[in-house]
Amino acid sequence: MKYKYIIIKSLIVLSILFIFSCSNNDDEKVKESIMYGSYDNLFLSKESFEKIGFKFNKDYNVENLPDAVSAVYGFWGLKSFDRLAYELRFYPSNKVAKESGIFYAEEVTGSDAILKKSEASWKEGIKDRSGTTFFGTISPKYMDYVIFGNVIVLCPSEKSSAVSGVSDPILNCSNMLNEVVKFID
Repeated sequence: MKYKYIIIKSLIVLSILFIFSCSNNDDEKVKESIMYGSYDNLFLSKESFEKIGFKFNKDYNVENLPDAVSAVYGFWGLKSFDRLAYELRFYPSNKVAKESGIFYAEEVTGSDAILKKSEASWKEGIKDRSGTTFFGTISPKYMDYVIFGNVIVLCPSEKSSAVSGVSDPILNCSNMLNEVVKFID
């Protein structure tokens, strides 16, 4: 009889834990899923990012970035001390961003990113796409990118004791874009 109550209590506790773990995963899936097709028809501008407190630092010359309307470098974070560096590349549409921008985004993201001006296809802003490690070696600032509406966002993976963001670049972009979505009419 005593064992029957222990088993029932254990099953109740396990059920509650299972329910909470599933609900947390659903929230994460919703946040991450905003970048997978739901917003392809969006047309965003610098103003879309100004509404969330994005701090623009540089406007790049896009003359040699095929079909781009503009490109900017700046910072965003929910808290002023949590800001990470992002590069935003604006195109006339999602289709054009995919057709013309993917090659250039892939070239400067990931562990094999091209960080030398002499090797880069689009040389503008190349210094802003790298950082220096503790040992003095140059490392890529952006480990991934996303296409969100008509914008290609280069996603940072920065993490230090001064920044409470996450090291997953896609999650960093997702966090920022979730804020942008809140201001869409």
